[in-house]
Amino acid sequence: MVVSNFGYVSITITQRTMIRRSLFISTAGLLLVSLVAGQTMSGGSFASGLGFGGALTVGQDYIAGGTAPVGWPRGTEPAGVVTIYRAGADGRYVEAEELRSPTASQGDLFGRSVFATDMMLVVGAPGEGAAHIYAPSGSGLTHRASVSPSGMMDGAEFGGAYSRGGLRSSTMAVAARQLAVTSFDAERKTGAVHIFGFDPTMAVGRQVDILRGTDGEGFGHSVAGDGNVLVVGAPEANDGHGAAYVYTYDGVNKWQSIGTITAESDRPAGVGRSVAVSGGTIYVGAASLGSGAVLRAMVHDGMLHTMAPITEGPIADGARPAYRFGGTIATEGERLLVSGGGRVFVYEDGSLTATLESTGERNQVSFGTSLALRGDLVAVGSPGAEDEAGTATAFVAGADGTFTEAGLLAAELTYLSAVTGEDVRCEEGQAAHFSCEGMDLIAFLPISDVAGSRGVGMTDIWGWTDEVTGKEWVLLGRTDGTAFVDISNPNMPVYVGELLRTPGSPRSGWRDMKVYRDHAYIVADGAEAHGVQVFDLRQLRDVSPDEMPKTFEMTNHYAGTNSTHNIVINEETGFAYAVGNRSGGETCQGQLHMISLADPGNPTFAGCYGLADAGGTHDAQCVIYRGDDEDYRGREICFNSNGGTFIIADVTDKADPQTLAQTDYPNQAYTHQGWLTDDHNIFYMNDELDELNNLVDGTRTLIWDVSDLRDPVLAGEFTHDNKASDHNLYVRGNTMYQSNYQAGVRMLDISNPLEPRYIGHFDTVPFGEDEPGFGGSWSNYPYFDSGVIAISSRGEGLFLVKKQELDL
Repeated sequence: MVVSNFGYVSITITQRTMIRRSLFISTAGLLLVSLVAGQTMSGGSFASGLGFGGALTVGQDYIAGGTAPVGWPRGTEPAGVVTIYRAGADGRYVEAEELRSPTASQGDLFGRSVFATDMMLVVGAPGEGAAHIYAPSGSGLTHRASVSPSGMMDGAEFGGAYSRGGLRSSTMAVAARQLAVTSFDAERKTGAVHIFGFDPTMAVGRQVDILRGTDGEGFGHSVAGDGNVLVVGAPEANDGHGAAYVYTYDGVNKWQSIGTITAESDRPAGVGRSVAVSGGTIYVGAASLGSGAVLRAMVHDGMLHTMAPITEGPIADGARPAYRFGGTIATEGERLLVSGGGRVFVYEDGSLTATLESTGERNQVSFGTSLALRGDLVAVGSPGAEDEAGTATAFVAGADGTFTEAGLLAAELTYLSAVTGEDVRCEEGQAAHFSCEGMDLIAFLPISDVAGSRGVGMTDIWGWTDEVTGKEWVLLGRTDGTAFVDISNPNMPVYVGELLRTPGSPRSGWRDMKVYRDHAYIVADGAEAHGVQVFDLRQLRDVSPDEMPKTFEMTNHYAGTNSTHNIVINEETGFAYAVGNRSGGETCQGQLHMISLADPGNPTFAGCYGLADAGGTHDAQCVIYRGDDEDYRGREICFNSNGGTFIIADVTDKADPQTLAQTDYPNQAYTHQGWLTDDHNIFYMNDELDELNNLVDGTRTLIWDVSDLRDPVLAGEFTHDNKASDHNLYVRGNTMYQSNYQAGVRMLDISNPLEPRYIGHFDTVPFGEDEPGFGGSWSNYPYFDSGVIAISSRGEGLFLVKKQELDL
């Protein structure tokens, strides 16, 4: 064992078999198809389940990026695409061609990984269990060969999200990872690296070796190689501290282990989440070791020798610390790229020489998640940018070592096609591409038809009926603003216009709106000084077809709150309640910020309700109470879902609101939202995270008896036969409409309020999986007189559906 200490970092190298004394003999370099955030000699990466920019590589004269479709469950994605960018006459990189797998089949995940050498591009397609090889042909790239593994573990994903691979002059290695979903993330189980040999033309490959890890250590999370050196990361090894296993080539297509690189730490260090090799020097990311580090070692005479880790360079200029430094690395020759803190640090021969940063708002989110380089060309991925549509930025190094931005890359996204013109009846469990029962599809508008910019996703939804014209309107929340859709002819909905977010505020994944007296009130969370947008909906009456879609200005702005998660309105009293006022300026302890709408166009502050140590209010329903508790009948009561507790408050006196009850319940994870029955005696509640935390066997609805407001009783629970996370539910008469994310909208008959009965559903995700996760139906609005039920679906768009017994 060799141990070297440098500052707070202790690198441990465990030596194994020494198989040859002269390592640097006759090999041409190892090509790696890298599929997670830990890059390789020339750079290659994986699409992490986010958007474009998660999978990047740099070829001899191009940048290649894979696109991971957003908003689709595993196995149902459209055929994958790899977009090729080449330098134009002005030196900036622009789209040149698109590649698809030979089968171009649904769910192939083609482009989940990409890696290039001078002579070829390798593309992983884990949905097919294959890696495809492309070679230059004329001005483009042509498919040459495909490889698939033998002896793969059950449940493993070859060339997928947690894989790595490599290619020498005639050898390629591709990792496979075994996945088992347990809660928020996948449990990383046994991994393997499959080695393939090729004939001289590189057109035929066969598996010649398999390297295997130990169960539970995440073997194959990252792989890198150069010459006779191959490194495989296993970040869950050593009780989560992580490790990097080092192999050398024995000359007959076999790789032998010579040692392991780890780090001594009081807590998991993340060693091996990223690895890179160049010229016999090994770089291993340890992003969770303190503020992060890059461990280094050298292979010489068949032995591993430690070198000083890189830890201090990123803060030498006095800039902010590079949080999770070493999360992604890439190297070629003496140049090393290291990500950390939303920046990319460039080292030459071990010295920091440049820092790359995002060149604008479009690509700053997740900047540095993937890295690739070749010569003076660098590609930096931001797969979380533009609401997870993803971008990448090209940089070119000058003679003086400074880098110039040379193109913002943003591949086109794939959307579903609109369904309009006539009803699509639910028959044999299907309506168009969507699973259903007892609910017909009236119309569907994809995101591309209700948003004007790339990467926009859907959030909340509400409705408005114009009492003058009789038209019904959908107010559709987007991550960048609000869309207004005329559904007076529900088979032919019309996108009339939009109100963009408050100037200066960022996009937000949480945008909510409610309506009072022909005015909409719109809030956003994590949105800095967004405040409450006030919009006079009567403006929608006068938009001519040639103006559509029109961009509106807000009628007024209420600045009493900044970032607000939700807004609640009691239409009987004319009061609004902004809740969750925390992420960008806290008010009322993040609970009920009360606003008078006596003059609908000019909201005014009315008071605060905030219970100490009760957390922020996520959502609420405020009503003039008509239930059986005579002491409070006729008073204004709010039923508050506070994340960690359920609170009932009397807010009749805005200057002196009173807490009536605060309670919890078994297997509580996140008290999210709920709605009263029409008689106000039952409150149905959803817990968003109990399914994700494996606290319940299926999607659970909590049934509260609130006939005594000072002593609410959990009277029962309803459990679905699937385990989708539940998000928003609403009650109309004897029917409850639940937006349960990837299970779509579920209908329950509540004629017997204590014993709900499932009566139908409409799943907004094509071929969806009823599993935990945050895709699919965000919310629904079931209160139109026409019987239309409007649904927002995060990665899909706007759905209009109806119960089958209604003829609209």
